[in-house]
Parts: sequence; C-alpha cells; structure tokens
Amino acid sequence: MKKIVAFFIFLLILSCDDGNSDFPEFNFDDQTINSCGDLLLSKINGSEALVIELNVDNTSTVNAFFTTVRENALFTLSETGSNRLSYRTFDTEPTTSYFCQNIPPASPTIVNEWLGSGTLLVTTILSIDDEDGVDPSDEDLNGDGDFTNDDTDGDTIADFIDFDDDGDGIKTEDEDVNNDNDPTNDDTDGDGIPNYLDTDDDGDGVPTALENLSDDDLDGTPDYRDPDTAVERAPRVAVPNQFIESYRSSFTVNTLQLTNPNLESISFDVYDFGTRTVTVTNTAEITP
Repeated sequence: MKKIVAFFIFLLILSCDDGNSDFPEFNFDDQTINSCGDLLLSKINGSEALVIELNVDNTSTVNAFFTTVRENALFTLSETGSNRLSYRTFDTEPTTSYFCQNIPPASPTIVNEWLGSGTLLVTTILSIDDEDGVDPSDEDLNGDGDFTNDDTDGDTIADFIDFDDDGDGIKTEDEDVNNDNDPTNDDTDGDGIPNYLDTDDDGDGVPTALENLSDDDLDGTPDYRDPDTAVERAPRVAVPNQFIESYRSSFTVNTLQLTNPNLESISFDVYDFGTRTVTVTNTAEITP
C-alpha cells in the first residue's frame, strides 16, 4: 500500500512541476511572418523567435522574392551555410525590428539558441483581380474556361483586370445600382445585358458614354439610366485602370532539426512555417 501511495505522490509532484525554463514553448502557429533585408524571415511569440535567413535577392525590386511565382522551390538550410534557420529564446520580447538591424541592440538578451537544418520549400501563387465586385471566374463570358481572354469593350484589357468592362466611362463597381455588391444583376433597360457590360444602360439609343452622370430632368435618375433623357454629350474621360496582384507565399520545412549542445533537440518531419501575402497595385494600359 505504501508503494502505491508513494507512486501517486510522485505523479502529483510531476503534474505540479513548472518544468525547466529552458525547455522551449515553440508555438508560432498564429504569428505573423516578418521580413526585412535580403532576406530574413522571422516569427515572434512572446520571448521566443524563429528565424530563417536566405541568401536570395530581395532588393533588386521591392519585395522581389515575394513577387516571384514559384512552386516548391528548394532551399537547403544548415547550421553553417548561407541559408540558415535558428530558434532563440530571450529574457524579454524582442521587437519586429530586432532582427533587421546590422548590430542587434543590447536588449533583449538571448537566453538560448538552437541552430537548425532541413529543407525549405517555398511556393508562391499569384492571383489577380480588379476588385470591381465581379469574381474573375465569372468573367469568362465566352465560356471557353479561360477568363483571361474576355475583353468586352475591345480595349485590349481583359475584363478581369478592367475597371470599366464595357468602356462607358463608369467603373464596373459603380454600376451596382441596387448596392448589393454584385454588378452582374443590375440591368436597367431589361435587355438581358447587365449595365456593367451594356454600352447603352437605359436603352434610349444614346451610348452611356455620351450621357450625363447628372440628372438633368431632376426625376431622381441620372441621365445615363433614364430613357426619358436622351441627350448626347461629349465623351467622358476614360477611367484610370488599376488592378491588384496578390502573391501568397507558403513556407514549409521538411526534416527540421534544431540543436543546442546543452539542451534538448527539437525536430519535426514537416514544419509549417506559415504564409505571407504581398499585394501590388498595377496599371493596365490600353494598347493602340
């Protein structure tokens, strides 16, 4: 009986033990990937940080590394090579700029450091959208399965990156008359062609591009959507055309091994370092 009691006392002591303060928490699942220089990636969770240093070009253009499309690009990580991974614990929480300085500040102080090895896989996917309220997949008007070759107004800018799909001088997003964030279901003249693709929204015979945006007869409907007002004006200035390029990079380390000669090693068969998204505003120009 005494042996059984002693055993349960031993278990109780273990359950109340706070553990070795040197043993890492190693929890970065919800942390943002910070980046700087040419090229350093870091994730910080309280007083611990995980850092990847890559010998790549990230300065020839802004965010050059993050705006390069790639699929499972491989980078060998080693303790002494040009591509390195390390895990550090500090006496206090470091700032995001701590790792971006040539000479790290005196505080916080590194308590312990594990050096890593493994294979880093990087995949960067590009998605493009003009953010006009119409999903790019719904801009495949000719039904050939490729939305990149549909150009309603023939201005050489495909609809999925065209602010003004029908070229009437009104942004596609502004042709959402019922304000439900969906321009595809607004059809003023009921001709089966939604306004954002219709060069004559009100069907009065005067192109929308040549009608006023104002309400000349003061009936509450702007001229370009009012069939009772068919007065031709000077063409409107073309809408500046911009679209958003979104690059989403994912980072995975295979066979991750972190070692410290004085402390327990850390290893993962596969470790998800996380993702980082960079957006770029671009301009599409009409080709004469």
